[in-house]
Amino acid sequence: MKNKTIYKLMSIGCLHIFLYLYFIPFIIFPEYGENGLKITVAIAIAISITIIITILIEKSNRSNEDEKN
Repeated sequence: MKNKTIYKLMSIGCLHIFLYLYFIPFIIFPEYGENGLKITVAIAIAISITIIITILIEKSNRSNEDEKN
């Protein structure tokens, strides 16, 4: 189960590396300017929060299953 958490955290890191080093400076910013930059950062933060929430929900579900057994 810890491997899933590590993979999810690594995916967050890879997502941010891709967004901030390639996607934003070369695709979004030249095309849409400041508004595109703000929207992209907001989407990246929303995705990260969603992934972290799923990690926490999985941990609480696992602890509830352990209590039942």
